[in-house]
Amino acid sequence: SVFISDFQNPQDFASVLVGFCNLLLYEFFFSSSQPLVPRENITAWMNAIGLVITALPEPYWIVLNDRIVSVINSATLTSDTEWVGYPFQLFDFTACHQSYCEMYCSYVLALAHAVWHHSSIGQLSLIPKFLTEVLKPLVNTEFQLLYIYHLVGPFLQRFQQERTRCMLEIGIAFYEMLQNVDQNSKHLSYMDPICDFLYHVKYMFTGDSVKDQVEKIICTLRPALKLRLRFVTHISKVEPAAQVQASSSASPANPSSQVSTGVALPVTQ
Repeated sequence: SVFISDFQNPQDFASVLVGFCNLLLYEFFFSSSQPLVPRENITAWMNAIGLVITALPEPYWIVLNDRIVSVINSATLTSDTEWVGYPFQLFDFTACHQSYCEMYCSYVLALAHAVWHHSSIGQLSLIPKFLTEVLKPLVNTEFQLLYIYHLVGPFLQRFQQERTRCMLEIGIAFYEMLQNVDQNSKHLSYMDPICDFLYHVKYMFTGDSVKDQVEKIICTLRPALKLRLRFVTHISKVEPAAQVQASSSASPANPSSQVSTGVALPVTQ
């Protein structure tokens, strides 16, 4: 064990921490050809990274945001042909890890959950700014949007209890990202899971607190989405064309799968 009191010079202690963090992250991220982390212990390593990183100053743990941005910009989430399977399988860390799929996006998702789980509410309060200023301009596909919902969903309960203002900002950001996707996609295949998640956010966390802001966004969406989200703001007038389009373009998504909201990925402490 290393204790601060063992070092007379704070710079020496900082150097030890830097070396330890580099070693920890190197073995986790870069040793895939000759893995030094036993597969059955990977969640323990993720929790160890979360505990260490969140105890250090911001420059040490804020770099996780760069990893998330790299995943959002990856071909897996931006290309229609890179991943032809069901997106919820792609984001399932446990299934990917046990089946040796080694999907980078699911590993980053699980690591982000581990780090944010150990973060203070002050550290988590930076997430809304990260969503609106960094991630929102990048989100143009359904896979990207679903990834964001998986990323932030498990922490909505904590935001509601400890930082209501952040919860409301995140709720608005979810609809703004959906607006981006709607404007940049000719066809939406997962409208039902997306709308189910937004209804969950409304009835469990935000209520009518963001009604005025999201109503303006919903009115700009395609008729099929507008029809599905009409109860978010109690919009009573729905164009007849919307009902026809909604029935003819029903999402092929598996109704049994849904966006993770209440529980983080199984990263045990």
